[in-house]
Amino acid sequence: MVASLRCAHSRRSRSGPDRIGGDQGHPSLSSSQKTTVIVIDDDIFVCRALKTQLEILGFNVVVFQNAEGLLAGELPNSDTCLLSDVYLPGMSGIELCRYLAKAGTHLPTILMTGRDDEHTRHLMREAKPVACLFKPFDEAALLRALRKAARPRTKQRP
Repeated sequence: MVASLRCAHSRRSRSGPDRIGGDQGHPSLSSSQKTTVIVIDDDIFVCRALKTQLEILGFNVVVFQNAEGLLAGELPNSDTCLLSDVYLPGMSGIELCRYLAKAGTHLPTILMTGRDDEHTRHLMREAKPVACLFKPFDEAALLRALRKAARPRTKQRP
């Protein structure tokens, strides 16, 4: 499904498909348990494609169509990363990053967008995500971003 999310900005790996974690090619970011990826996008088709692809790869996936949906529930505390669109109705992905940082919630975040302009890039840099993806993107780019999100963080940037 993510095959339809190709990206001119991402480069394919020369050594074949990316794999994350496990000795037997298990795609989970954590060797002890499955990683949960929270997907937030107002485009239901993007949500469905990402949910399907990530589940095929072995991830637990929770989907929201807005940031408020995520904040209405209990936020996860471990083995979870956030994959959020930048431009959402209501609270944007950028505003969500700021809110989580201000609340002291460390949730490794990957921002994605269909807009590749200087203003959007500036907003994304200010939000300090672990990675940025430009739609459409491919599976290899998604897996590289998830690998970055899984890296242990000793200290948050000021």
